[in-house]
Amino acid sequence: MTQQYQSPQPFNQYPGPGPYGPPPPYPPPSNGLATAGFVVALVGAVLALVPFLGIVAWVISPVGLVLSIVGMTAAGRRQGTGRGLAVAGIVLGVVGLLICFLWVSAMAAATSGSTTSSTYSAPSYSAPTQSAAAESATTPAGSFGQGTYTVGSEIAPGRYRTDGAPDDSVFPLCMAARQSADGSSIGMPETTNNGPAYITVRASDGLVEFTGDCTWAPTS
Repeated sequence: MTQQYQSPQPFNQYPGPGPYGPPPPYPPPSNGLATAGFVVALVGAVLALVPFLGIVAWVISPVGLVLSIVGMTAAGRRQGTGRGLAVAGIVLGVVGLLICFLWVSAMAAATSGSTTSSTYSAPSYSAPTQSAAAESATTPAGSFGQGTYTVGSEIAPGRYRTDGAPDDSVFPLCMAARQSADGSSIGMPETTNNGPAYITVRASDGLVEFTGDCTWAPTS
């Protein structure tokens, strides 16, 4: 019996691993600080636009600005990764702070204006008052000098006249004003700077105020 001889298979026909391909590319380095800074600064800038909520931006915007600056520094060591986000975060952080400053300036101006308008009052001169019992000794009996008098009990209704203040008077401008019992003015006051003046006191008046160095006396 004849045995047939089979030639061996070529070496390169045996199955085996194929040729190795190029290694996979390494992922680019990340910059988490730049990303975090951009997100925080964006939130701060948006909140700064909302009234009353903008106070939160005083904390958020500086944090985003600092993180973006640190992320910008880190981008130089990481082949520039995250540089764009870091720049945007810096800009948004500055914008958020500027908006906060504008809100504070506007509120301060509004508060200052309201305080000034509510507390300011026109300057007024209030002459020293005196009762009829404390009249100056130089005032003739039955006459009235500077002071405020109650109609009916201290001064009688009627017509009063003054010749004006003396030439050497410190307060030459004299005025006589009729007032109600609560001190509110009635009609226009009678004034004189040089020469006579008259005022008619009515029984319905509450008070009469004389100012200046004039002497007012009853006249028919």
